[in-house]
Amino acid sequence: MKHPIQMSLSLLLCVALLLAALPVSAEAPEPTEGPAATEEAAATEEPTPTEEPEPTETPEPTEEPEPTEEPTPSEEPTPTEEPTPTEAPTPTEEPTPTEEPTPTDEPEEPEETVIFPDVKVKAWYAPYIEKVTQLPGIIDGRMDPDGVKRFYPEADVKRGEFLKLAICAAGITIILYTLDESRNDIHWAGEYYTIALEENLLVTNRQGSEHHGDSETEQAQVMEIFPCTFEALEQPISRYEMAVILSNLCANTLMEKAVIVSEPWNHIPDYADIAAGGIASVEQAYGKGLLVGYEDGSFRGERTLSRAQAAVVIERLLWDNDRSAPPWAEAQPDQAEQVQESAEYEGYPSFAFWLRDHINAWGTLDSVARQRIFGNANKGYFYSAADAAPYMVNVTIPIWVIDKNGIKQSSTATLTVHRLVAQEVRLIFQQIYDDPEQFPIYAGWNIGGARFTDHMRHAWGMAIDINSLYNAELNFRSGYLRVTCGYGWQPTGVSTWLGRSISAYRGSMSGTSPYSIRPGGSVVKAFAAYGWGWGGNGWSNGKSFDFMHFSVLPNGG
Repeated sequence: MKHPIQMSLSLLLCVALLLAALPVSAEAPEPTEGPAATEEAAATEEPTPTEEPEPTETPEPTEEPEPTEEPTPSEEPTPTEEPTPTEAPTPTEEPTPTEEPTPTDEPEEPEETVIFPDVKVKAWYAPYIEKVTQLPGIIDGRMDPDGVKRFYPEADVKRGEFLKLAICAAGITIILYTLDESRNDIHWAGEYYTIALEENLLVTNRQGSEHHGDSETEQAQVMEIFPCTFEALEQPISRYEMAVILSNLCANTLMEKAVIVSEPWNHIPDYADIAAGGIASVEQAYGKGLLVGYEDGSFRGERTLSRAQAAVVIERLLWDNDRSAPPWAEAQPDQAEQVQESAEYEGYPSFAFWLRDHINAWGTLDSVARQRIFGNANKGYFYSAADAAPYMVNVTIPIWVIDKNGIKQSSTATLTVHRLVAQEVRLIFQQIYDDPEQFPIYAGWNIGGARFTDHMRHAWGMAIDINSLYNAELNFRSGYLRVTCGYGWQPTGVSTWLGRSISAYRGSMSGTSPYSIRPGGSVVKAFAAYGWGWGGNGWSNGKSFDFMHFSVLPNGG
């Protein structure tokens, strides 16, 4: 027990402390700046635990919960005001991108120009689509279930669709043709397939500048680039097939002259990959400005054709002013070259006659001939078109063509041949042109000179094919007719040939044709006059024939 004096002193000390504290709490509403002061006071009061019984006062912390006022942090949550970030969502204003949809502004122009919702005005193909879709019955948009018509520029074009598109664009009238109704049962585009066959739109042409691969296999596939079956016509059309159809359309239907191309293999990066039968078609499509290729100039013929690309090529077909021909292609001259000089070569009537003294029965040249033809006595052929180029020249010749009304018209064609035979080739075709027969060249293009499928006379620049479609390469080696290039052979005024009825050579032809070369006719006579032979006389004891083919060899080989 404490002494009374000690208790008195303790009591006085408590009173003194209490009095000392009162002025601070009275004046101290200020220290809202520093609750640390109020906490300090609490700390000084804590010694009351010396009177252990008064722990009941320790609940002074119940006052200490002035932290409940201390939720000045709740006011201090000026951060809650600081959520000016909520105003800072100036980013919400930053969605100027929502205004930036100038693209949304952009497509307002199309409304004036009648462009589909999925064709942007600045798309490279937009002006072509706009022009072509304004023509009735060629190509249009597709109506969606939501009632909006869209063009679908990136969608593939099917073969059947492209046949209709090309034929309608060329203005070919269906009623002019006797249609094979069975083809309509196969596919809705069957009637267009029939017209394509009649117009020779599906045939490949082996008369390009340079070919690759096995020529016999490729020639055997010359007739139709795809068959008339439902599955085939539903397939997307390739760029290669498109080029064949368009080039044939220009030549056979629209009667456009072929252009002269110079070293296309140097300008089309994937030239070596183009199918042999399509070389000429691709060259002409580029040369006439129907195609320009991809950014690097490549063709990429295996790729499918999109609806946008189809609209572009059809627009160029119809508006030839929009075509941009490359500098390596030029139009053929309107006038044939004048021929006044003879074809005499070192005292011989022509180079072909001179050659007879420098080649054996197997077609092997002596060193003198090799030096003259290839520039090297040890060389037996040109290795490529590029290798042959310094020795080749273009010769423009006069020809007859039959127009769509069946009337013969004067025209010209250009052949690439070896410079040694250029003069006699001019004279040969002048003689054919001057003859009363007026033998016609199909569509003005179905004639070819130098090409490089093999090491034989075409690759020398010393062979010429005429109307390959109607003067077929064929044989009877297996005991029956096998046509390897062309439709067949059916000349007028001929009933038999080399022991066979003329019908034995018919192939797929339905009757005689003015384009088939007649034995003893003006064409055979003109070539023979200058020492050139005709493949129509046959080889292998009459088992193999090439009725289109003439060469500097006496047997036409």
